Amino acid sequence: MVVTREGFTRVVGNAFAGLGFPAEGPSVFEFPMKMFAKGDDLSAIRQNLDKVVYGLTKWAPKTRTKGTFAPPKVMVTGKDYAGAVAGMNHLFLRNLWSDALPLLPPTEDQVRWMLRGTDLAPTTVVAKILPRGAIATVEDLAVSLVMAGGRPEYLPVLIAAVQAITRPEWGLSAANPTTDSVIPAIIVNGPVAAQIHLNSGYGLLGPDPQHPAGQAIGRALRLVQQNLGGAIPGVGTMSLFGGMRTTNAVFAEDEEGIPPGWKSLSGDRGFPGGANVVTATPVNGGMNMAEHFGTKPVNDGTLTMIAKFMSIPNGNTWSPVMTLDDWNSPDLARGVVLIPRGIAASLAQDSGYSKLDVKTFLWKKAKIPWSDLQAMDLAQSFILRATRLGVSEGGDLPLACKPEQITIVVAGGKHSGHCYWMPVGHSNRRLVSQEIRLPEKAEWDSLLQEAENDLYSKVSCGENMECSVPQASRL
Repeated sequence: MVVTREGFTRVVGNAFAGLGFPAEGPSVFEFPMKMFAKGDDLSAIRQNLDKVVYGLTKWAPKTRTKGTFAPPKVMVTGKDYAGAVAGMNHLFLRNLWSDALPLLPPTEDQVRWMLRGTDLAPTTVVAKILPRGAIATVEDLAVSLVMAGGRPEYLPVLIAAVQAITRPEWGLSAANPTTDSVIPAIIVNGPVAAQIHLNSGYGLLGPDPQHPAGQAIGRALRLVQQNLGGAIPGVGTMSLFGGMRTTNAVFAEDEEGIPPGWKSLSGDRGFPGGANVVTATPVNGGMNMAEHFGTKPVNDGTLTMIAKFMSIPNGNTWSPVMTLDDWNSPDLARGVVLIPRGIAASLAQDSGYSKLDVKTFLWKKAKIPWSDLQAMDLAQSFILRATRLGVSEGGDLPLACKPEQITIVVAGGKHSGHCYWMPVGHSNRRLVSQEIRLPEKAEWDSLLQEAENDLYSKVSCGENMECSVPQASRL
């Protein structure tokens, strides 16, 4: 028996499906939305108590059998190929299998091609995608990547990203259905980033035809969250705004731009140099920070500015259920600071800052003033949270327990002038890192060469714009 607020019945059904309960879901009673507003009364509970009692004592599921099933394949026809593709997109929209942008057909032939990106068997189970709880196999991820316009060399990164966000400590079961605009930020380290042309520089969070990998992988990941995890707006996810959800945020660290003596993000996470790694953290969008301080490219004013953005009160920073173990964990997600190589170099060379020095500076400055909490009528709520974690009542609240919990990634264009802050997108969650498993070397090298031929070879066009292009490896 579940008591919930108006509009959340299908979210509850998704969650119960993920626990293995029948598709019709549990006995649910919805209470009016206004009942949950501050100062409202609870008379609706008394007036409907018999329905609650019925759910607790008499309700039983109609379905009595259990097991898994694979849905049948879909066939779409049309007067020509273009008509069939249009019909497929209409069908997928009607069935809520689409993200509302045109999809490529996941035909058997295309999925076989996509599966060249891994040595894993197509039926290999990668994860259970909560809250709906559908089982994601390698083939399912390949299907999503085909629909998103991806390529086989992207598949290993998608598999690792799904493995990362489905770890319990990442919290997908809450991040998928929440009212927040939480998205996975997937940060890639290692040679694989350059091999698949994953963007780490100019425009890395947006569209770029020179670096299509991030958009395709992020879109495929969103399709997995939606079609297998049930994250359909107003149905399985109640995100009020859904910011940046079409393609999530998938990008690489600018490892060439990391100053000497600084570690990469994967190095901070304990991985050796040269390891191919994804690190996933929940964020809820981002804020560009323009810095124009003094004549030097960087000074302490830049870091103070970043700290001010990090100090904007955010309910996700302080969860009511956060424990001491959470607060002290080196993996506790606090958000991500993106610093371009020019500013990183100045911090290291002009100011002599190590990466830990920068984290420590931000940690000391990134605090929520108690006066701000009082002005927003949040002080009492935050007192209860803070005192439980050993933070003094009335003192400014720190963003993190210790400097090491601040996540810094060197990324962005080569110029200075701007940094970027991606605040934590869901309460009480952890960063998760996962190694990327590539197929055997000969197949991997073949895929990379095909990508070079398809996407990155020079194209010659005549005066009448008739263009000569290399033979594509795939139509």
